[in-house]
Amino acid sequence: MLAILIPDIKADLDLSDTQIGFLTGLAFTLFYATLGIPIARLADVHSRRKIISLALVVWSVMTAICGLAQNFVQLTVARVLVGVGEAGCTPPSHSIVADTFPRAERAKALATYALGSPAGLLLGFLIGGWLTSEYGWRVALLAFGLPGLLYAAVVFFFLKEPNRGHSDGVEIDDERPPFWTVFRLLLSRPSFRHCVLGVSVHGIVYIGVMNWLPSFFVRTHGLGIAEVGVWLAFSLGISQLIGIYLGGVIADRYGAKDPRWYMWIAGYAILAGGPFFGLVFLWPTPYVAFAVLAIPFFLGVLQAGPTCTVIQTVAGPRMRSMASAINILIINMIGGGLGPLVVGGLSDWLRPEYGDDGLTYALLGVSIIFSVWAWVHFMLAARSVRADIENAPT
Repeated sequence: MLAILIPDIKADLDLSDTQIGFLTGLAFTLFYATLGIPIARLADVHSRRKIISLALVVWSVMTAICGLAQNFVQLTVARVLVGVGEAGCTPPSHSIVADTFPRAERAKALATYALGSPAGLLLGFLIGGWLTSEYGWRVALLAFGLPGLLYAAVVFFFLKEPNRGHSDGVEIDDERPPFWTVFRLLLSRPSFRHCVLGVSVHGIVYIGVMNWLPSFFVRTHGLGIAEVGVWLAFSLGISQLIGIYLGGVIADRYGAKDPRWYMWIAGYAILAGGPFFGLVFLWPTPYVAFAVLAIPFFLGVLQAGPTCTVIQTVAGPRMRSMASAINILIINMIGGGLGPLVVGGLSDWLRPEYGDDGLTYALLGVSIIFSVWAWVHFMLAARSVRADIENAPT
């Protein structure tokens, strides 16, 4: 939801584009990514359900506190602590899903889990845009943060946790290899390495562009924030809901026979989406741009289920939470940390010559260049994914 609040936060706290890029990028991802490692270590041994519930409490409270910030430093500290809370969710969640579903059904299951992201985006843009327009960005953050405490209670009391290794038909004890052993093992697998790098480079496009889209439509097309929120909610939210689920279904259908399909689906979908960004950012009217925007985001998220399946399967049942955390660490340091910052910094650099259009050209360059770069990594991952899955540790 923070993306839809950026224009109001920027004006209220008198921030530069570079400061906004830091807030939406490194301030969050640095702690979100790095703290995922020790939390994942705990999740590979202790109750994943309790870890998720506690994490939800922390990030919900800190989201609400973001709404009380009075300056850049206060908002940065609160944003950092949101990242601390969110670090405890994805690694144990991926582990639970992977231990529940066998490989032939895993891509669709992980894709279904990933549907939470576009569903949240849809609600964040739609309701968050309206709340901001009517009551201000502070009320919006309070309204979205506090209900998480209720969800934390639901997770704690009702989430079922499978035995580790259940979906693979193996029994797993509580002994785990040291972190650096896991780290070296996973990064020694070319498919894991290039898959993570592919998602990370695409993250520069996905996270960087996503965070700056509301500002682009406000600056370039002169729309109000509530209207932008409604259009982006449906353009991005619905397209990604369909894309993520469809990517999981297609990956299960073809990847079960030949794992290279996991990487082919991810790579070629992202590559195909790149040129559509040119239409989005250069089209003279906003409503055509909103419609076209659904295409590259639909194609870009087809990779969610296939890539998570490769990462979880190559890692084996003992190291699933840790594999997810390492994946998150690299993705967020590259995609989440650099994406918004690169766009914001490039926009400031181009502003003296192009004015508000500097943001347009920054978004255009980042979206096309890094889409091609991500495709290269997925093609390299496809070369070794079959062998790496066959030799996955048990």
